[in-house]
Amino acid sequence: MLSSIDWENHRILHKNREKPRCTFLYRLNPCNGKWEYWPFLISLNGKWKFKWCRNFKVVPDGFYKIDYDDNTWFEIEVPSNWEIRGYGIPIYTDVKYPFSPNPPFIDKERNPAGLYRRHFTIPSSWDGKEIFLHFAGVRSAFYVYVNGICVGYSQDSCSPAEFRITDYVKIGNNTLAIEVYKWCDGSYLEDQDMWWMAGVYRDVFVYATPKLHLRDFFVKTDLDEKYQDAVLKIDMVLINYLRESSEDLCLEINVLNSENGAPVCDSILLDAGTILPGEEKIVNIEKEIKNPLKWSSETPNLYSAEIKLFKRHNSQILESQKFNIGFRKVEIIDGQMLLNGKPIKIKGVNRHEFDPDKGYAIPLDRMIQDVKLMKQYNINAVRTSHYPNDPKWYFLCDYYGLYVIDEANIEAHGMGNLLAEDPNWLEAHLDRITRMVERDKNHPSVIIWSLGNESGDGQNFVALSNWIHQRDKTRPVHYEPAGTQKYVDIVSFMYKSPKDLESFSEEIKDRPVFLCEYAHAMGNSVGNLKEYWDVIKKYKNLLGGCIWDWVDQGIRKKDKSGKEFWAYGGDFGDEPNDGNFCINGLLLPDRTPEPELSEVKKVYQYVEISPADKLGEFLITNNYSFINLNNFDCFFEIQENGLSIQKVRIGKISLEPGCSKKIQVPINEISFNENAEYHVKILFTLAKDTIWAERGYEIAWEQFSLFEKKKTFTPASAKGIELKEESERIFAGNQKMKIIFNKNSGFIESLKYMNRELLLKPLRMNFWRAPTDNDKGNKLPARAAIWRNIWEKAKVSKIKRIESDLGYKLVFEGFFKDIEKTNWELMYTISDEITVELKVNIDRHLPELPRIGIQGTFLGDFKYVSWYGRGPHENYCDRKTGAPVGLYRSTVEGMIHKYVRPQETGQRTDVRWFSISDDYGITVLVEGHPVIEFSVWPFELEDLEKANHVNELTYKNLVVVNIDHKQMGLGGDNSWGALPHPEYILFPGEYKYSFTIKVLRNFF
Repeated sequence: MLSSIDWENHRILHKNREKPRCTFLYRLNPCNGKWEYWPFLISLNGKWKFKWCRNFKVVPDGFYKIDYDDNTWFEIEVPSNWEIRGYGIPIYTDVKYPFSPNPPFIDKERNPAGLYRRHFTIPSSWDGKEIFLHFAGVRSAFYVYVNGICVGYSQDSCSPAEFRITDYVKIGNNTLAIEVYKWCDGSYLEDQDMWWMAGVYRDVFVYATPKLHLRDFFVKTDLDEKYQDAVLKIDMVLINYLRESSEDLCLEINVLNSENGAPVCDSILLDAGTILPGEEKIVNIEKEIKNPLKWSSETPNLYSAEIKLFKRHNSQILESQKFNIGFRKVEIIDGQMLLNGKPIKIKGVNRHEFDPDKGYAIPLDRMIQDVKLMKQYNINAVRTSHYPNDPKWYFLCDYYGLYVIDEANIEAHGMGNLLAEDPNWLEAHLDRITRMVERDKNHPSVIIWSLGNESGDGQNFVALSNWIHQRDKTRPVHYEPAGTQKYVDIVSFMYKSPKDLESFSEEIKDRPVFLCEYAHAMGNSVGNLKEYWDVIKKYKNLLGGCIWDWVDQGIRKKDKSGKEFWAYGGDFGDEPNDGNFCINGLLLPDRTPEPELSEVKKVYQYVEISPADKLGEFLITNNYSFINLNNFDCFFEIQENGLSIQKVRIGKISLEPGCSKKIQVPINEISFNENAEYHVKILFTLAKDTIWAERGYEIAWEQFSLFEKKKTFTPASAKGIELKEESERIFAGNQKMKIIFNKNSGFIESLKYMNRELLLKPLRMNFWRAPTDNDKGNKLPARAAIWRNIWEKAKVSKIKRIESDLGYKLVFEGFFKDIEKTNWELMYTISDEITVELKVNIDRHLPELPRIGIQGTFLGDFKYVSWYGRGPHENYCDRKTGAPVGLYRSTVEGMIHKYVRPQETGQRTDVRWFSISDDYGITVLVEGHPVIEFSVWPFELEDLEKANHVNELTYKNLVVVNIDHKQMGLGGDNSWGALPHPEYILFPGEYKYSFTIKVLRNFF
């Protein structure tokens, strides 16, 4: 049964809407990097009158009429989402619909409407032209009224809707009204993992064209067998809005070099003949272009082109349209994806359009920020998950150089296969596909079409693929639910482990294998990324993948005290909701890079550096597909104990794509100290400024150990050390340092230096971490709860005291209360320093341990941190490839990362030593034997664990210091059950480590 209401009738997709066409109203000029707009265009962005209605029943009668009094209405900015402006609430769900699903019907009582009104002026110069209204994006269904008359209706939130309004407007002042509904039958196809927000959220224009108009064109490029010369093909659609035939029409096409404006070929002239009144006519051209510069993400060469429509007899130009051309060819040969004859790998991310202050009305400067960050972090591709993005995004990708997997606005996740198999829903699916393809077909950056996401599989998707293949034979089709079916050109998977991916690559040989989503970056995540790329680089048919996802979808909000935080599902009283599952980004909502982005940059880098046969000899491999390494400067840097002692420019290395060569670094000219540790770092930086980064920006590096420090032992002084006992405590120390040990727990509960207490809480065993989102997803908090607050369970069974010339040794042997078959030993060697050795033996039947370490709480005065280990950003055992060993300094607060939902943070690995210092010259130095892991926090573990947002995290006048043997990996294959890889899990067994604590004055 079909509804009489348009917005719950899946057979009514639009009324009076123009056919889709390519973007022509603006372009990014490749000659100067500036935006150019159609000369007959008026932006309707800005302040509109607005009224929010809880449902259609309370929409005021006649609100669209010219004389309607809207003085009591509020104002709203267009473009925007009305929830961001305080009307209604945003709702976040992953799969669940926020209404009772019964397609195509919508709960009419709970479907808000937003009413918009404004005036606009048609200039007299537009008299005699055709006039159109252009809505780049309205969510989710809307009616348009001009001067009190309903012009039309449209749905599909992410594709443009245009209406011809020539017969509805007049020269001078006009009234425009829009009636927008938050949900419609199309919402069943818009069940993406994102916030549900409504409104006019993209640009609105009114524009005019001549009566004889180039309505659309399709630019296609082909390359010859040598991928040298090109054939330019353009299919053009002319339309005649006149009441009489138009004769003697001609077209002229010019293609210009974007660097110097010189023509790359002779003008292309074409006779368009006669067009009857109301007729559309298709005309085609083909032109050979000799050896044009090719477009790729590495070489985003664009040409500026212009089509002129004119009368032959008097050369009168009727219309001129400018556009960009990128010459490139996409192929799949022997299961491998090629661009311009070269194999490529997709080093990608999924990107939701999102701004923390503007929702989906993402401003241009935010888009530019995104594309520049992607280029800076070696990302070469973006999947427009899961809908066509703002049209400006594609111009930026063309210009800066990013591959685009362009995805249709189709996700019926909560419907399973129901709509995919229902032929009654075919037109609703096909409408979204055609509008995407027609809009974006001329962008060279678009190299893959995607049929949508997680919408089940069925005959409708076969039909969608068939339509695309018929319309555009220059690009392959991807759709993950299709699996290995023949209607897709690329076999895609989500969240497969590296091991599974390797198996698939060996089974599927006829097509590229692609991870359209992988490395789920929820919270503190993206472990074992290197392991993925070890596999991807190994197999030719592995195309690569797109990390989920680019940016946390957190909305900026303030609590009652004015503290800012990032809001997620449930923070607006929205029900149902999926909590913080929208917080999966490599960036915080304000585009602050998260620590895992440095890992992505390192793993995605294109230059491979490895040691060769001789000392100081290194093999350099160029893994770019199109550019020589002479675009970069090469340096080598020598570090002694983490400090740079020499940095030398090697210069430019001429190395073609796919080639390798050896270089020699003059290491033998350096005088080495046997009591020091040395590293060499080979790095590549931009040799000149680019549009996305300045000269000197580092794009690749590798670090190698040259000489390890000779292991020496210098006995500490035991002079003056005294030991005495009481019933509950043991006291040890000298005039400078005094220590108190608890005989029941074995922990150091007091550490004084010059009679000043340094500890607020004991140095005690800690096997717990504030659960990450991945931990919560795999149920670690419940499974491993036995290790929570382990210090409360530590009981001493035996104490041994050993005296020697090196000092006193106190050995505490013990067990954990209520945990069978486990034991531990803490051995302290006491001199003018304290050496701590921890041994634990965990029975095999017990769960894995989040960490093994000792935690202490020091005075808040110790606010400065130094360390010699991996950094500068946080790193973990399965996410440290992008963190070089060095000597770093920070503050305690600077050592943490403020994840949207607070969780484990701040770890540093492979640490030789670290210190905390105060303003009085006192330093607590901790040295690993040989290395440890550590973190410092300005809050306590329980604070970190109980906070759900950053504003709830209580910063205290203390410093929590974690001195760890190891912490388990982060994982990231997914966030709903996957464990870290086995090599990064701390399984029960025997563990031992040691470190030395020194308290020093004026260490720095």
